[in-house]
Amino acid sequence: MYAGHYAAGLAIKANQPQAPTWALLLGVGFLDVLFGIFVMLGIEKVTVTPGISPGFSLDFIDWSHSLAMSIVWAVLFSSFFWRRGRAVALAVGFAVFSHFLLDWPMHPHDLALWPHSSIHIGLGLWQRLPVGWWWVELAFIGAGCTYYVVRARRIGTFGGRALWACAVVVLLHVINSPWLAVAK
Repeated sequence: MYAGHYAAGLAIKANQPQAPTWALLLGVGFLDVLFGIFVMLGIEKVTVTPGISPGFSLDFIDWSHSLAMSIVWAVLFSSFFWRRGRAVALAVGFAVFSHFLLDWPMHPHDLALWPHSSIHIGLGLWQRLPVGWWWVELAFIGAGCTYYVVRARRIGTFGGRALWACAVVVLLHVINSPWLAVAK
């Protein structure tokens, strides 16, 4: 899941308009930010796999993407927002944890329950459906963006830019399509 994380952030924003949009959008991608840092530090490992969907193997991502650490990162990230109220802090924390929930259907048994756990989960849609995963994620994006736009119109908020925000998310998804990856 890539652009789908941002659709989730928009849906969370629609549900909790007081939460800062930047915090929700950073939150849904926070585990990947940590992953990038941890790979550079040698704490986590990834291998490029050209021609095999999704193009890489996540060899060890337990510190950024395990179930337990997703909860820890969500609590830590949300702690910076408690002064804005419980509802905002919970929304921001859920944005971080939603990353794990949305990765679970896509990842192929590389999501540990906790760091160095022998149990790893993931439904593996990236590998089971080398092109179909893209359509599954598009459906999720459609649902998240629809909720965001409908809610924005109903409560008259988000600066009148809800359709533009959704267009950016869809564009990110199109750029990440398996067809464009083959063309590269």
